[in-house]
Amino acid sequence: MFKKWLARTAVTAAVGAALVAGITSPAYAADTNIDLVYDSMLVGEMRHVDDGDDFRVYDWYRDGHGVKGTLQAQHPVTRQWSTIESKYNNTGGGTYVEFQYDVLSVERYRLVVCLQDGASDPTPIKCDNKTFTE
Repeated sequence: MFKKWLARTAVTAAVGAALVAGITSPAYAADTNIDLVYDSMLVGEMRHVDDGDDFRVYDWYRDGHGVKGTLQAQHPVTRQWSTIESKYNNTGGGTYVEFQYDVLSVERYRLVVCLQDGASDPTPIKCDNKTFTE
């Protein structure tokens, strides 16, 4: 009888500890990214590195054009997209610029990456986007 009671107590304690660990551990989204291909070449990328909530904008190709990466959030009621932050990279050769944002504060977010000439170029050469749900 004592062994049965001890086993039940151990199982209950283990389940309780696992539940507490699950509740107190930080929530992480998966790393996400979007590639920008132009003329059959990978020219840029925007990547979300979840560990640290870093958003990186890569310019992979030295072609004289830059890559602009934009993080947008969707309003839960109106479904309109609003820009949270953008970064422009015109270095080529695989370097990146970055910013931080906690995407767990929004329900849906979108990465937009564009090949363009200058950070405020109103006529990008090519853009692509990808939506993610938290």
